[in-house]
Amino acid sequence: MRKSIFILGFILLLLLAACGDDKANKKDGQDLSGEFITILTGGSSGVYYPLGGALAKIYQELGANANSQSTSASAANAMTLNDEKAELGFLMGDTAADAYEGIDSFQEKGAQENLRAIASLYVNYLQIVATKDSGIKTVGDLKGKRVAVGAPDSGTEISARRVLDAYGMTYEDIKADYLSFAEGVEGMQNGTVDAVVMSSGLPNAGVMELGTTKEIAIVEIEEEKALQLQEEYTAFFPTIVPKDTYDDMDKDIPTIGVYNVLLTHKDVSDETAYALTKAFFENIQQLRDTHHAAKDIEIENALRNLPVPLHPGAQKYYDEEGISESK
Repeated sequence: MRKSIFILGFILLLLLAACGDDKANKKDGQDLSGEFITILTGGSSGVYYPLGGALAKIYQELGANANSQSTSASAANAMTLNDEKAELGFLMGDTAADAYEGIDSFQEKGAQENLRAIASLYVNYLQIVATKDSGIKTVGDLKGKRVAVGAPDSGTEISARRVLDAYGMTYEDIKADYLSFAEGVEGMQNGTVDAVVMSSGLPNAGVMELGTTKEIAIVEIEEEKALQLQEEYTAFFPTIVPKDTYDDMDKDIPTIGVYNVLLTHKDVSDETAYALTKAFFENIQQLRDTHHAAKDIEIENALRNLPVPLHPGAQKYYDEEGISESK
């Protein structure tokens, strides 16, 4: 009898200890049990897709019912998050800013004001790529040329329009082809395209492939123009394509950059947003092992150029880590 009571008491102590650990884990942001987390990514050939899959696995290990979904990327992700049909999504910073403000391609849809930020991630560089034998050295040299500007209303295509506008040009001054990165590079190889506009990390695999058969040139977007663009579109900032990025470069090329961002919506609880942010950065090596783009994700840059308000739950985590926008 005494032995049975002892065993029952021991089991009860174990259960109480387990419950205590669960409560402690939730308090410390280590437990996502019972949370449904849908992560919006992009096409299967892009960077967002593998990062989203790896992030879902991280959250699953913390008890969440987490999954990643392939989407048509930034614009679609903004609207789905705003409608609170997902908890996380990867976006380009300039598209996120347009969505939150309800401008350009979001003018008819209206401002997506439910969007909230978790973190800035890594930089995309706007690259206007031509071949050296095309004679294209400046944005002005694009006049009358066949230019692949990206899919209609894509982040790249909108950036192309804005850059031309900064130089006093429109699509009427060029022969615009609404082609993807890959299609544009193929067109340059075939001689049907003179230049391609792309927004990506460095180096871009398509540009590297093009460089195996042709001498390439990266067109400058002067810092003065980049700053002019930043005044109107705050997600943009001046940066450079370093001279060692591609074989045919002999100097750093000024251009504009924009952060990729991880967003949520305002009705995700502070506790959940805190746990999502904490788990993201405490398991960053898993993301870096998944795709090389994630090697540039640093917590010190998490608050830079955020295109929408920061979620209070994420803010709590950064406060604990001593991260501020000025760093």
